[in-house]
Amino acid sequence: MRIISGIHRSRIIKMVPSESTRETSDKVRGAVLNSIGDKVKDAFILDLFAGSGAYGLESISRGARKCMFNDTKLDATKTILENIKSLKVEEQSELLKLDYLKAVEKLKNEQYKFDLIFLDPPYKKVNLESLINDLDSILDDDGLIVIETHKDVILSLERTPKYQVRSEKVYGIKKIYYVIKI
Repeated sequence: MRIISGIHRSRIIKMVPSESTRETSDKVRGAVLNSIGDKVKDAFILDLFAGSGAYGLESISRGARKCMFNDTKLDATKTILENIKSLKVEEQSELLKLDYLKAVEKLKNEQYKFDLIFLDPPYKKVNLESLINDLDSILDDDGLIVIETHKDVILSLERTPKYQVRSEKVYGIKKIYYVIKI
């Protein structure tokens, strides 16, 4: 796996050595970051289900100010730390090792505000609508949530009146939702 664009372009990053983690392909990650363009520049980013940290690291390479990574799995957090050190982006990175709900609660309590939040949760194990509502106080008013899920998942925002799907795109078996505040 490699960084697609930016100051770390073509640098190799490690994948999580586990069958339980689905890595996003370079092609899909590149397409997602290309589609949000300037939204990444100088952004404060949360990669809530970080895995190897690829979304956040790609964002830093493209000019993000800082990324907060979170994952609960030991092999994932070790991989994230190795990738951060390999790219020498320690100053722009912070790693939490919490259950996603505890991470969100901690970020709320510490009054963080993110410009961009990446969600790539385990398929069918997270109630996306409920999670989006939980993110309300930590997402900046003009912020964006990028959700990666299985292509068969239909995101219904009926119980999340402050949000709407700006667009969605299918890549093979993955679907990417771009969700904004309204």
